Amino acid sequence: MATRIAKKIVVVGGGNSAGYFARAVVAAGRGADLTMISAEDVLPYERPALTKAFLNETGPARLPGFHTSVGGGGERQNQEWYDANGVEVHLGTRVVAWDAASKTVTTDRDGASFGYEKLIVAVGCTALKLPASMGGDLPGVHYVRDHADALALYDAMSKARAPVVIGGGYIGLEAAAAFAARGAEPAVVMMEPHVMARLWTPEIAAHYEALYESKGCVFHRNAKVSSIARGEDGRVASVELEGGASLPADLVVVGVGAGAVTAPFGALDTTPDAKNPGGILVDATFAASGVNVEPKSVYAIGDIAAFPLAYDDDKTVRMEHVAHARASAAHCARHVLGEADAGPYRYTPYFYSRVFEQADSTRKVAWAFYGLQRGEVVCVGDFAPKLAAFWVDEGVCVGAMLESGTPDEVKAVQAIAEGRPSVDVEKLRACATAEAALALLA
Repeated sequence: MATRIAKKIVVVGGGNSAGYFARAVVAAGRGADLTMISAEDVLPYERPALTKAFLNETGPARLPGFHTSVGGGGERQNQEWYDANGVEVHLGTRVVAWDAASKTVTTDRDGASFGYEKLIVAVGCTALKLPASMGGDLPGVHYVRDHADALALYDAMSKARAPVVIGGGYIGLEAAAAFAARGAEPAVVMMEPHVMARLWTPEIAAHYEALYESKGCVFHRNAKVSSIARGEDGRVASVELEGGASLPADLVVVGVGAGAVTAPFGALDTTPDAKNPGGILVDATFAASGVNVEPKSVYAIGDIAAFPLAYDDDKTVRMEHVAHARASAAHCARHVLGEADAGPYRYTPYFYSRVFEQADSTRKVAWAFYGLQRGEVVCVGDFAPKLAAFWVDEGVCVGAMLESGTPDEVKAVQAIAEGRPSVDVEKLRACATAEAALALLA
């Protein structure tokens, strides 16, 4: 007979948000009230590492080195940490059913169920996959979303002689950099005319593409994959493009985006916005709602949450980023724990990447963006190594980006985006260096 265990706070998920939520609960002295249920076999970790230092050929990042919350300046939350703070953790355990009326989640471990007072949904997103009908599930085709995915990719990279990366966004560029650092000369296929098309202008992208090409990457722009072909050994053999081009491939990494998967929490209200598919709608405290859901009993945090962004007039958005995963977890925990001064969620959209950071790299890349991608873009600097870009909407700077900045300069970029200064565009264009542009807007 299945058992039902009564708990005060149950977190479903084992990614960044879950780890940082645990950190906040423990900091409040409430660790014994918390139970975490995670489908992964490892404790929460800093997920961005999986396509960065994790893929380095020598000295790769490995657990327990990047368990939460080391990325956010906290303690490394290993098993001893959870045990010492009274947090109950169930790894390799998937929640397969949820009953809002009885406030119960049921797992695949002998049907064990957990009752809760507060439920935190922190399941994150899943990597979008190419259909099996076009070869998206062939041996040799890799997707990176969790620790097991990254391990499988790392093990395969050493044998790859003809790697193909599908996608020109974060995952695609980070994977391509890891291959290039090994001398593997990856082909990068993207539907867009340039890399990072959702954020960067062609002018900004051209600097990065030139650097990647100098390291052996070959870009296939405005290209669409028609199929991934199978070889005689049953593994991937080539990537076929519409128009007839065929790219030899013995390893393929697909990075074409992520999607929110709400099962088994589909009864929660979700966003109808096509730009934020599947996101669980939450209020400013990250409380969710739905049929038979008691108010303030279910919350959603991190990638899965569609929340009102105060920075942009409370527009409903989903943010697939570690900074939001950390911040939403901490903010939600304050409300769940009943802190009187929890306040509103003040979050500035933030994106970053770091590549070519290997010990023998001659050109490290580290860019950061804060704010909104709206309006006219003014680019300053020569990318040797610095480059700054500013998004100016109706005379106001609403977004700012910096490549290869010092920690203080990155803080200055954040301050500019949050301060939204008025901008004389002609004076900004006249700045000779990124440093001069930052000084103008400070």
